[in-house]
Amino acid sequence: MLATSALRARRWPPLDYPLLFAALGLAVLGLLMVYSATSMPGVTHQGYWVRQLLWLALGVAFGGLAATIHYRAYDTLAWVLYGLSLVLLVAVLVAGSSAYGAKRWLDIGPLRFQPSELAKIATVLVLARRFDNRWLDLSRFRHWAPAGFIALVPTLLVLKEPDLGTALCFPSVLVVMLYWAGMPLQSLLLWLSPMANVALYFATGSPWWCLIVLVPLLVWARPQRKVLLLVIALNLLVSVSLPHLWNSLHDYQQRRITTFLNPEQDPHGAGYQIIQSKIAIGSGGLKGKGYLKGTQKGLAFLPMRHTDFIFAVVGEELGLVGTLTAVLLYALIVLRGFGIAAASHNPFASLLAVGVTTTLFYHIIVNLLMTIGWAPVTGLPLPLLSYGGTALLANCIQIGVLENVALRRQER
Repeated sequence: MLATSALRARRWPPLDYPLLFAALGLAVLGLLMVYSATSMPGVTHQGYWVRQLLWLALGVAFGGLAATIHYRAYDTLAWVLYGLSLVLLVAVLVAGSSAYGAKRWLDIGPLRFQPSELAKIATVLVLARRFDNRWLDLSRFRHWAPAGFIALVPTLLVLKEPDLGTALCFPSVLVVMLYWAGMPLQSLLLWLSPMANVALYFATGSPWWCLIVLVPLLVWARPQRKVLLLVIALNLLVSVSLPHLWNSLHDYQQRRITTFLNPEQDPHGAGYQIIQSKIAIGSGGLKGKGYLKGTQKGLAFLPMRHTDFIFAVVGEELGLVGTLTAVLLYALIVLRGFGIAAASHNPFASLLAVGVTTTLFYHIIVNLLMTIGWAPVTGLPLPLLSYGGTALLANCIQIGVLENVALRRQER
C-alpha cells in the first residue's frame, strides 16, 4: 500500500492544478477570441489565431521547462538574464522595429521579439535574489536603494521606447516585493509619497494637493529626522519638476491622460477607443450577442480588438457571463500565485512567486480598467487572452515559474 502511494506521488507531482487549469482555460478562450476578433464580413481571415496557437504550443513547452528546472538555477542565472535583458532593451532603442509611434520590438529573422517581456522576468529574479538576505534592514534607505536602482534602469529604458504602461510595471513590482520582503508599511508609504504627488498632479493639475496626503502620513509614520527631511525634499523636488515632467511627455501620452479623465472631450480622436470599448461591453448584456456575432468588432468600430481591447470582444459576444468567467479565472490565478508564495518555505522562492504574480496582476488590472474606461489607454496586452507571441510566451513561463515554486514549496 505504501509502495503504491509512493509510486503515485512520483507519477503525479503536487502541481497547483487550479492555477494550471485556469491558465489553460484563459489561453483557450484567448484563441477563440483572437479568431473572432480577426474575423470580419467580406475580409479574408488573416490567420492570427494560427500564429497564436503556435505561440501557445511553444509557450506550453517553455512553461513546462520553467516548472521543471529547480528555482535555484534561476537564482544563479538572475544577473546574467538581467544583463542580457538590458542589452536587448538598448538594442531596441538602436535598431528596434517601430509600430504605433514606438520602438518596442527586435526582428530576429521572421520573428518579432519584445525584450521588455524578458526584462520583467529578469528584474523579478534579481530583486528576489537581492531581498533574500536576512541581514537587510529595509527600513533603512541604503539597504533598499540598490533594489530601487535595479528596477529604475529597465524602467527608464522602456520609458525611452516610449512605453509608459510597461515601464510602470517595474516600480509596481518593486513596491510589492519590498513589502513582502519585510519593509515596514510606514516606510513604504513615505517613500511612495512622491509618486502619489505625481498622480494627484495629473488628476487635479495642482501640486499642492500632495499636502493633503503627505502631512497626515508624516504625523502617522513619525520618521526619523533624516528620513523626514529627505522625504520632504523629494516631494518638493517632484512638485517643482511636475510641470516640466508634463511637458516632457509625448503628445499621445498627454492625450491618453486627459482622455482618461474626460474621454467625451474628443470622441472622434483620443477618446474613440475607450468609448467604443464601453459600447461593445455594454451592448453584450447578460449572455452576449453570440460568438462571432459582435457588431462593434465586425464593423471595425472597435480598434485593437485582437490585442489591447480583446476583453471588449469577450463582453460583446459572451456578455456578462463571459466577462465574469474570465475575471474569476484571473482572480484564481492571482490568489493561487500569492498562496504559493505564502506557502513556500524558501525566501527566494517566495519572493520569486510574489514578483511573478504581481507582474501578471499589474497587466490584468490595468488592461481591464483601461477597457472599461477606468484607466488611461496604455497598450498593455491582457495576459493569456490578447494576441501577441512574446507576451503569451512570457505569460506561460511565468505560470511555469509559479508551478516550479508550488512543486518545491516544502524546500528550505
